[in-house]
Amino acid sequence: MRRIEEYKKVIAMSAAALGLLATLTIEGSMAYFTTYVSAGGSQVVNLEARTEIREEVSEMTKHITLRNTSTKGDCFVRVMAFHGQGVEVEYIDIEGNGDWYDGEDGYWYYKPILPVGEVTSMIDVKIDTTGLEKPGVDPDEEAKYIKDKFNVIVIQECTPVLYDENGNAYADWNTIYSDFTEVDDAQGEEAGN
Repeated sequence: MRRIEEYKKVIAMSAAALGLLATLTIEGSMAYFTTYVSAGGSQVVNLEARTEIREEVSEMTKHITLRNTSTKGDCFVRVMAFHGQGVEVEYIDIEGNGDWYDGEDGYWYYKPILPVGEVTSMIDVKIDTTGLEKPGVDPDEEAKYIKDKFNVIVIQECTPVLYDENGNAYADWNTIYSDFTEVDDAQGEEAGN
C-alpha cells in the first residue's frame, strides 16, 4: 500500500510540475502572440481631385475652362464632347500655346498640372451642323431649329497628380478613387490585395 501511495505522490508531483511547465510555456507563447504596438493620432489622406467646368456659348461654339476646386492637391484634366449624328465638333486651343492637345482617344488633355484654385486656359468646341441641313427648308428656319433642338454635352474628368520613383509627375486615368480607397479599374477589386 505504501508503494501505491508513493506512486500517487510521484504522479501528483509530476502532474503538478507538468502543469506548472505548461503554464509557463503558455504564458510566454501568449505574450509573444499578443504583443503589439499602437500609435496615436491620425491623418486622413484625401486623393480626391475635383474640378468645375465653365461653359459659355456663342455663335455655335462652346468656350470651356476648368477650375481645380479641390482643397487637397493638384490634378490633371481632360475634356470630351458628345454629340448626336450629323453634328461635328472641332477643338481649338484658343490661346495657341499648346496647353491643350488631342490625346487621339476622343479626349483633349490639358498639359500643365492644374494647381488648386487655378483655371485652365480656354479650349473652344466649335459645333458644325452642316450634316443636319435638309434640302428645301428655309435656311433661317433650319438654323433656328438646329440651335433649339441639338445638344452637345462636354464632359470633363480629373485625376490627382501622381509621382514616379524619380519624382516625375504623371496622370493615371485608369485608376478609380472611391471612398478614399484605390480600386483597380480592370478587376473592380481593391488594389494591393
